[in-house]
Amino acid sequence: MSTAAKVDALMAALESEYGAVVRTPGGVSWLHSHHVPVRRLLTRLVRRLTDEVPFHSGEDERDLVVARHQPSLGYVTYDVSPAGMAYLLGTAAIAMPDDERRVGEEVVDRAPSPTAPTPVCAVSWSSRHAQTLLPVLAELARRGVASTVLDLATESRHDVPTPPDDAISVLRLPKELLAHGGGPPVRALSGTRDGRTVQVGEYAVPVDRLAALVVGVLRRSADVTQPSWAATVGIEGWLDDALSRLASPVFLCSNDTSPPGVLAVHAAERAGADTVYVQHGAWVEGQVAWRAQHCRHIAVMGARDVLTARTWSKRADAHVHVVGQPRFDVLAQVDRAAQRRYLEKILAAQAGSVPPRIAVWACQPFREEKLRSHFEVVAEGVRRAGSTWGLVVAPHPAQGADAYSALLEDVGTVSVALADSAVGARGCLAGADALISASSTCGIEAILLDVPVLELVLPATRTLGLADQRAAQRCAASPEITAALERIAEAPRACRISAAAKRAICLDVGASSAAVADVVATALANATARGSAPPLGLSAADTKHGGANR
Repeated sequence: MSTAAKVDALMAALESEYGAVVRTPGGVSWLHSHHVPVRRLLTRLVRRLTDEVPFHSGEDERDLVVARHQPSLGYVTYDVSPAGMAYLLGTAAIAMPDDERRVGEEVVDRAPSPTAPTPVCAVSWSSRHAQTLLPVLAELARRGVASTVLDLATESRHDVPTPPDDAISVLRLPKELLAHGGGPPVRALSGTRDGRTVQVGEYAVPVDRLAALVVGVLRRSADVTQPSWAATVGIEGWLDDALSRLASPVFLCSNDTSPPGVLAVHAAERAGADTVYVQHGAWVEGQVAWRAQHCRHIAVMGARDVLTARTWSKRADAHVHVVGQPRFDVLAQVDRAAQRRYLEKILAAQAGSVPPRIAVWACQPFREEKLRSHFEVVAEGVRRAGSTWGLVVAPHPAQGADAYSALLEDVGTVSVALADSAVGARGCLAGADALISASSTCGIEAILLDVPVLELVLPATRTLGLADQRAAQRCAASPEITAALERIAEAPRACRISAAAKRAICLDVGASSAAVADVVATALANATARGSAPPLGLSAADTKHGGANR
C-alpha cells in the first residue's frame, strides 16, 4: 500500500469516528476546516512508521506534535515527535493537555468596520490570490459592478495592494484574531470508543489516540493558513459578520481547501452567495494535500484542467468554466526588449560576457542539497551547449538570493548571472531564448509568450506535466538539456508549440479577466432574477444621495 493510500485510510477512520464531534459555531467540522494541515501531519506520521523518514539522534522533543519552520517555503509544517509516537503506540503514559474552555471568547470586538452591501465579494490571503482576483474585479468595476475584498493576509508581501479602481474596497482581517492559541477539548476526541485501529505497516494505530494527537495541529496558530482552533472560531465569526453586512450574491476565491478558504466558502454560502473558484496556479499531481473543490463555479486555466476539476469537486451542481488565467493577462503588454536588455545587463556585470543566446532557469524554493543538484544538472547542460549560451538563475520569490550565492562560486566556463529576487523569472523570461523549469508556473507564462520550455524531470521532483502535453521538451539529465538548447539554436521556430497544445495548458492571454467577469455577471443576473442582488455599483454614499453607478 502506498503512503497516500495509508494516509487516506487514517483520514477516513478519523472522519468516521470523530469528524462530527467538534464543529465551529457555523457547523464546520474540525477535520473539514483543517483537513490540509492534518493530512500533512499524517503523511509525516506514515513515513515515520514505515521508516521512510526515520528519527535522528537528538530528536527528543517533549511536545507530541512539533512545528518545523520552513522560512524558504513561507509556511510551517508539523511533525510527530518521538514522544508523540510513544503516546500514539501506547508505549508511554502521557497526560494530554485539554483545552476545555470555549475558544474564541477572548475576541471581544471582532466585527468589521461598517460596510455597505456590494454585489461581489472576494477573499485573499496570498499575493497569488490578489494577482488573480484583482484584474477580474477591475473588469467588473469597468462594467459598473462594485466589490469588496476580504484581505486575510498576515504578511505585508501578501497584502492586497491599493485597488486599481475606487469601486473596489478592501476590508482587512484584524491580525490580533490570529494571536489566540487553543484547540478543541481533547476529551471529546479521545476515550475508549470502540477500540478501532488502522494498520500502518507493522503497527496497529489506535484511532482515538490518533485523534487526540493530531489536535496538536489545532492548538498553536501558525498563520492564517494554519490557525489554531481558537483563531479559527474568531476568523469564522469575523467572516460571518462581514458577509452578512456585505450581502454579496457572488463570492470569489482562489483557494477553497485550506482552513481560511474552507471557512470563507462556508460563510459565503451561509450568507446566500453563489461561490466562484478561480484557479490561480497549475494543478500538479501529488502536490495537492486534499483533492477537493467546494465552490459551485470552478474557473480553470485550460482544457486539461476540466477533468481534474470535475474529479475533485465535492458538489453535484458544480459548473466548470475554461477561462485562462487573469494574472497572465498582463503578458499581452510585456516589453520583451526591456527584459532582454535586463538579461544582457546582469550577464555583462556578473559574468563579464553576453552570449548570443540566454536561458533562464526558473527556480523553486528547494532545500540547499536539492537546489545544488538541480543547478549542477542545468549548468552542465548549458556548458555542453557551448559558449553561445548563457544562463540566468532566477530565484523564487520565497527564497532570497543568499540561497544561490554559494552555487555560483565555481561555475567553470559557463556564463552565469543571478537575477534580482524582486525581478524573478516572471520579470525577465520574455527576453530569454529558453526557459528551464521543473514546476514553476513561469513555464506556462513562457509557453504563452512562445519561449521554448525545457521541463526538468529529475528524481523526487514534481513537474507541471508540460512535456506530457507536448508543450515542453522533457529533460531528465544534462545531455538532454544540451540537446534541447542545440535544437532551439538551430531552429527556434520549430520548437514552438501548437495553438491547440497551448490552449490546453492555458487559454489565450489578455481576455481571461473578462471571461471570469462574464461568469460572475451571469451569477449576478441570476441573483437579480431571484431578487437577492443589491443594485450594481451602489456605495453607502451613493445610496444616501439617491444612487449612481460608479
